[in-house]
Amino acid sequence: MRTILTLALLLMAGPALAQQSTLAEGRRLSEINCTKCHSIEIEGESPLTDAPPFRELAKNYDPEELTDGFMEGLAVRHPLMPDWDVTEDQAQALTDYIMSLKGSEAKTGDTPALVGYELLRENCARCHALDATSISPLAAAPPFRDVVKKYDPSALEEALAEGIVTGHNEMPEFAFAPDQITAIIAYLDTLKQP
Repeated sequence: MRTILTLALLLMAGPALAQQSTLAEGRRLSEINCTKCHSIEIEGESPLTDAPPFRELAKNYDPEELTDGFMEGLAVRHPLMPDWDVTEDQAQALTDYIMSLKGSEAKTGDTPALVGYELLRENCARCHALDATSISPLAAAPPFRDVVKKYDPSALEEALAEGIVTGHNEMPEFAFAPDQITAIIAYLDTLKQP
């Protein structure tokens, strides 16, 4: 039973990790390019008074408007706003990160999905692909995007709590705390195909 649950977790993590990877990239790009003026966190004020916090952008814009704005170079009327070009993937990552802040009640800048991604990156990425397109470093380890196609992430709660055990020696045994399980499932949910 644990082997089946472990396999399910692995298959489900692929799409969620892909979304988590996108969120992590969006956060990284935000940290590099935007924190001089904007708050990119769930709480806190922007360093520049006129620069809206990203959580406000998430409330006031739809994803298509943000992505288009990033692709068009963010033409704004503020003189301190630099002109910068991003790729389509970068624009999407920035948009996904900003939209992840919408309605969040968390006390830190990390969304549950982002926390889940980091947990999976730390514990699983040496063998499994975490995103929507990567190949698993270990050929026998299914990408998490494939896992979520076969198993609903919420079905893995027990396996994550009791410890994931498989029939092969390379797979370490994991057991996660309840808040970690919630975060992992939040990330895995992002990998589901609509």
